[in-house]
Amino acid sequence: MSSQGYLHRIGFTRKRERLINPMDRTSPLPPSSVPKQQPMSESLPLPFLPDELVVEILSRLPVKSLLQFRCVCKSWMSLISDPYFMKKHLHLSSRCTHFTHHRIILSATTAEFHLKSCSLSSLFNNPSSTVCDDLNYPVKNKFRHDGIVGSCNGLLCFAIKGDCVLLWNPSIRVSKKSPPLGNNWRPGCFTAFGLGYDHVNEDYKVVAVFCDPSEYFIECKVKVYSMATNSWRKIQDFPHGFLPFQNSGKFVSGTLNWAANHSIGPSSFWVIVSLDLHKETYREVLPPDYEKEDCSTPSLGVLQGCLCMNYDYKKTHFVVWMMKDYGVRESWVKLVSIPYVPNPEDFSYSGPYYISENGKVLLMFEFDLILYDPRNNSFKYPKIESGKGWFDAEVYVETLVSPMKH
Repeated sequence: MSSQGYLHRIGFTRKRERLINPMDRTSPLPPSSVPKQQPMSESLPLPFLPDELVVEILSRLPVKSLLQFRCVCKSWMSLISDPYFMKKHLHLSSRCTHFTHHRIILSATTAEFHLKSCSLSSLFNNPSSTVCDDLNYPVKNKFRHDGIVGSCNGLLCFAIKGDCVLLWNPSIRVSKKSPPLGNNWRPGCFTAFGLGYDHVNEDYKVVAVFCDPSEYFIECKVKVYSMATNSWRKIQDFPHGFLPFQNSGKFVSGTLNWAANHSIGPSSFWVIVSLDLHKETYREVLPPDYEKEDCSTPSLGVLQGCLCMNYDYKKTHFVVWMMKDYGVRESWVKLVSIPYVPNPEDFSYSGPYYISENGKVLLMFEFDLILYDPRNNSFKYPKIESGKGWFDAEVYVETLVSPMKH
């Protein structure tokens, strides 16, 4: 649909609405500033902006402002609620190079389940005084710590007792809880989840890989939750002989990727198993040629929309690789090697969660966020207002995407 047709469909025309103060439709100036000798009827003409320009301006604003602007007039309500506008806003927000629309959610190490949200722009540009917002988690069970599965286009996914998931957009304060998985759980079993987007069917999906390692022949049953149908369904089992680690799948280029252990007789190998969310088929993604003998078990992440792999090297450095072209082994590049200062002892870095344009890396060490600058090999420790000690973290972008709509 063309932009003209889109604007006409929602009734957003210059004849009907004007970009002015909605509380004062008779004058562009406050009444107190209008000269007494000049009648109101002779005041300056009201300003107009082309409809297309209004859309361009609004689509670049933060979600908080857009939620307020829905109350300005009916056409703005229609515009901001329209799927075309939501997609445009998502596209611009997620690709903003100054990360002004990106935030990080933090799960506190307190006995009660407590979540905070910080602006990445504040963390990187003003680490000495980062202001955070307390989040009101939709599920009321303050002494149960639900794990963060991941984020996708502003939606956050939480695993609730390994039996169902919560999809939540904290920016618009809307959430939806999935039906239960109904797996036959017993001690030793675990479920590895993953959240992603099927761009062909335009549907958000959660994949649950249910594993029972006590079985002689490892079988991992897989179910997919569709946000559109609000239901789970079984798909092809996880590849035989492959056991995913108890970490979430990472969403990249229409696929979910798990670090997994592949057993062949007495030997086992670390591999990456990928699931195409549209085709629902599996494949193995080859890792780079890295120092297998001198490193810890690698884990996966996502930076700048690319799949990443990281590990501890000889307990002296934390090494991060990035796959520039998904699925092409030759595109792996060693992104950064972060030294441990001081001796890491029993702690390792987690993340990285974000990397800025100038190469600064945000990660976590010993329950605290850290900013590492490879240009001068320096560290900064962001001070978060009324908060210290984090168990889990996830970066998300502020969007209008709702888990209640499709």
